Amino acid sequence: MERLLISFMLVAQVLGAETEYGSLVGNFEDEATTNNIAGTLYAADDSRLYIKGFTFDGNSACAAFYAGTTNNPQDDDGSGVVIPLASGSEILRRPYQTEDLLITLPTRKVKDYKWLSVRCSSSEILAYVFIQSDLTVPSPTSLGSFTGTQHSFRADNIILLNSKQIRFVGLHYDGRGPGAVFWTGPDNPRAGTSFEVPHPSSNPVTRLPRYMDDTVTVTLPGDFTLSDVRFIGIWCVPFTASFGHKTFTVSTRDETNLPPMVEPPTEAVPGTDLDNCQVLKSEMFHIAWMADMDNNMMTLEFRGLVAVNQYMAFGISGSTTETEMVGSDVTVVWIDPNDSTAKASDYYLSRRSQCIPNTGEGACPDDIPAVGGVNDVELISGTTTNGVTTIKVTRSLSTNDPKDKPFDLSGSVYVSWAIGFINPTGHTAKHDILPSPRRNVTVNFGLTSSQCPALKAPEDVPDAPEPWEIEPIVADGNDTFVAMIGPSGGQKGYQGIANQVGWGIAWYINDTLIPELHVRRGNTYRFLIFGGDDESDPSLYHPFYISDKLDGGYIQKEASEQREETIYAEPVAGPRCEFESSSGLIPEDYDQFADYKARLTKKCYVDNPQPAVLTWKVDKNTPDLVYYQCYQHRFFGWKIHVSDSAPALSTISVMSMTLISCLAMVLAHRI
Repeated sequence: MERLLISFMLVAQVLGAETEYGSLVGNFEDEATTNNIAGTLYAADDSRLYIKGFTFDGNSACAAFYAGTTNNPQDDDGSGVVIPLASGSEILRRPYQTEDLLITLPTRKVKDYKWLSVRCSSSEILAYVFIQSDLTVPSPTSLGSFTGTQHSFRADNIILLNSKQIRFVGLHYDGRGPGAVFWTGPDNPRAGTSFEVPHPSSNPVTRLPRYMDDTVTVTLPGDFTLSDVRFIGIWCVPFTASFGHKTFTVSTRDETNLPPMVEPPTEAVPGTDLDNCQVLKSEMFHIAWMADMDNNMMTLEFRGLVAVNQYMAFGISGSTTETEMVGSDVTVVWIDPNDSTAKASDYYLSRRSQCIPNTGEGACPDDIPAVGGVNDVELISGTTTNGVTTIKVTRSLSTNDPKDKPFDLSGSVYVSWAIGFINPTGHTAKHDILPSPRRNVTVNFGLTSSQCPALKAPEDVPDAPEPWEIEPIVADGNDTFVAMIGPSGGQKGYQGIANQVGWGIAWYINDTLIPELHVRRGNTYRFLIFGGDDESDPSLYHPFYISDKLDGGYIQKEASEQREETIYAEPVAGPRCEFESSSGLIPEDYDQFADYKARLTKKCYVDNPQPAVLTWKVDKNTPDLVYYQCYQHRFFGWKIHVSDSAPALSTISVMSMTLISCLAMVLAHRI
């Protein structure tokens, strides 16, 4: 294991002294006493400023925070920058009475500026505070790269971000460890004083998910700070085994040079500062907008009660006569759970299927080469305050992109919207929430004024539901399996069981949602395939195959990814038969899969369908774990356990089999 001692020089000085808000910069000097401006400024880190006890009477319609580079605020030469509030607004639109604010510089660093002011213009300075050139600004510390012992756990860099947070850059982890968690403590991983560090996205998955070159920030729970712990790693809780950990030492003294853990102060969720707003789903999703015809610009503000990694999508319908997903031009926004930053992307929805990057078919970002468009959406701001996520973007009213539709201001137009999750590839999964069937939605972008009621998050937010327990299928001999498709079951189904976001449909084996299969080497198995064989429509084409990859979707992958995948049974496509759900059927309402499945309807789309047959001879070279998947789409199937002899028990719960798999993989690496 690696051990890194981090030491710093502690300089005894008042200027730059560490506090719970950062390094002290100074107090605002009020230039216009009628505005009663007061507050203490701290440098939280290189790019963020914390204002403690900010007071402003609101009697100025144009006041804004402005950072400058000249020696004096009154001599500003225009090289400075307006600093927006956390809400995205650049104007102080209301009075403030001893409130705390956290603002982020849009460009450059704190020490690149010489002062921060509240002003309307260079000739109307309301208050200011100077930023001294010898200010000591807290900064993160890099621990360097790291390689673990199991499950492809590694990182390009591990950074001590602040007094409570650690950031993994370029994190890789295959997601296969059951009961795997981020782990830390004051001694060593096996000591009884060690404890779990929550991973940043507990919704839609509860276990540690798979990471593929991701940036992930974890936060120590409770009152713990980095001076209380000396390692960070991934740990298999059921079998007390480490997948690798990085050790470090940070003294209380050293923490004075790390940024403090400063979060945006809690404040009331403000209403939109845009001209118009429309409720898309009551008490869940609002869209606000402002059209600027002079500058050919549309500003959109998405406001929703959504989880991290859950997207909001809104845009112009694919039809001029109804709300139609296919052909829609939508903007997709979400909060990335890995670094808590807002993301926005321009999408074209060519078909009702997940994005197939190499053909550009499905729900795809415009800037994928095969789509041939451009990402014309510019992210302005994004925050989550009191449970309400607000993300603001701009886009031209009319672009030259053939995949974009213009915003018509002459009257009501049909629109499309949806809410769903982002899958591990960074693209949208199938929506979970959308307009009710046969409900057309219109928006009049030419209105001059319209507003929405305030969005308010519920006081008690429920935890992610426990996934259904699916009984595995243990093949005693040369058995036959029947493979159909059906709804993935949301967080109770594929998302919870496979610990990753799917598309919205998944494989059903012998009428059961993604069961784990157990087969024996030397036996031959037949799979009767009813997944869909219409190659002209990707949403209806689901060839079945067996691979060593957790995600499947071989056709979608780049050549480099395909070279890393081993196929053990070539793809076979058969006629389409599937389980279908009725409108309004919510998986989370059912504790048992059997109760949910009883409300599904089995339907075949051809008369007297004859299955395609996949025959698989399990040879001695087949690894202990492979996956049945869809050749066309990712995130469809689940595990096949391969052994030389049948399991001793005829039925084994999903969890116990997963733990057995974990034990087999970690015994050789016990610490």
